[in-house]
Parts: sequence; C-alpha cells; structure tokens
Amino acid sequence: MTIFDWCRHCGSHGPMTEEHLPPRVAGNQSHVTMYDEQGGALTVLRGFSHGHTIPSLCRADNNRASHRGLPEAYALWRDDTIGHLREAAAAFHHVSGQPHDDLFSIAARDGGAFMLPMEHGTKLGSEHITNLNPGKIVRQVLGMMLAVQDTRYLLDTQPQLAAAYHLDEPTSIEPFTLHLALANSGLCYFRNVALSVSVSLTGQGASSTEFWAVSFPPFLIFLTNGPEAPIEATCIDHWLEYPVGRAFTKRDRKVRYPIADRRALLVAKLYQDQQRLEEMGD
Repeated sequence: MTIFDWCRHCGSHGPMTEEHLPPRVAGNQSHVTMYDEQGGALTVLRGFSHGHTIPSLCRADNNRASHRGLPEAYALWRDDTIGHLREAAAAFHHVSGQPHDDLFSIAARDGGAFMLPMEHGTKLGSEHITNLNPGKIVRQVLGMMLAVQDTRYLLDTQPQLAAAYHLDEPTSIEPFTLHLALANSGLCYFRNVALSVSVSLTGQGASSTEFWAVSFPPFLIFLTNGPEAPIEATCIDHWLEYPVGRAFTKRDRKVRYPIADRRALLVAKLYQDQQRLEEMGD
C-alpha cells in the first residue's frame, strides 16, 4: 500500500483525489516544481503545471472542504494579510530606502522577532474584504497540516485533530497548538514530525517539543505537541472556539504576527534552501 492510499482527514482507504495545497483560490494555480532533500542533496520530487497538489483526500473530504467554505475563507485571510504586508513594505522602503522584500529580513531591536500589527477585515488589503471567519480559517490550516503527512501518526494517535477539523462547533485540539509567523521562504512542508530542542545554559537541563510545519507564503505555520512553537510565532488555535458561521469580533481581528526571525536556525534553513533552488534554476 502506498502512502497515498488513505485519506489524511478521515482515514478511509482507496483512490485519493488531488487536493490543491494551499487552495487554488489562494493563488496556487501556476507551475511548481517540488524538491526532496536526502543527505543534504535536493532532487526533483514532482512537477505541477496548474498549482501544487497532493493526492491525500478521499473525494468526500475534498468536496466537503469547499462546501464548508474553508478554502475561500483562507484565501480572503491571505489576501488581507498580503495587503497589510504591502502597506508595511512600502512604509519600510520609504523610511529605510531598502527593497520592499527586505521587510522579511527585519528583526526587533531587542533581538526578538519584529511584530507586525494589523486589523483583519478593514478593507486595507482588498476592497471586497469586510470581515473574515477565523473558525473556517483555522480549520483549513489544520486540514492542510494533516493533508501533507506521510504517516498515520497524527490521525491514529491524536484523534482530536481530525475531529476538530470536521466539527463546525467550538472545539479544541489540546494539548496541541497552532502557531504562525510571516515569511517569504517558498512553498515547502515537513511530511513527518520534527523535534525542537532547547538546552539551558544555566544547568537546568534540556526540553524538547514535537512539531509539524508548512510554509505557504506569506505564512509559516506550526502544529506543536505542547504550548510552544520552535520559533517566535503567534498562537491561532483559539480560533477553533469560533463556530464556522461566525466572523471575527472587533476585538479579535486586531492581531500581531511576527516576521519569522531569520537568525533562527529553522528559518535560516528554509531561506537557504530557497536560495539554492533559485540558483539551480538559473
């Protein structure tokens, strides 16, 4: 049985349909070449003519996401965030004289990540956006994280994740959490668990956190087994407390997303791999 013989959302077996990740409506419609890294070497995994897809969902689950409006809600959120990023990049260029894209290289003066404040649904990024639906957005994010997995580990050992994705009412994925930062590090994802290890320099021992990640620009998203992300990031799993039919409250649509700190080893690795791919294509 191949790794594509079971649905990442419900576990059923049989032929899987091709799912666009990120959604086609979110701009995933052009030519994409995906690479795999083995032993430090990058090799072509697969090419896509009309956007990146994975044969990971049964037909029922693939159709159900569209019927619930999850991809469309995610696309509006992405458009709104990109609108704020463009405004911030223009201001950054005006003040510093540096290229707009260098916004993704800045960090806070105190050495942490630079936090970008924004208010969702205020027509800043796109005139047709009047509000956004966090319950739909976070379920699409969770569904994409599950869809890229190579193994059944999350499906079989953490049933609350798939249950939260399918449920339209307020729910939780505890002890797991979802986090995001802003990055322009290219389309990539981890198909299995990774481990973040922190070592205390004061003799207090070490700690580790399991995490899963996808980079779908401008979002770098983490699912973690515990409350902490491997980099400085904003927690969004509390959006699961919203039913899918409810829009952001005025208070909750004010957010602060960090620009992923390129001094963090994981973020630096993502950008280095992106540069390697660009050089291979030249």
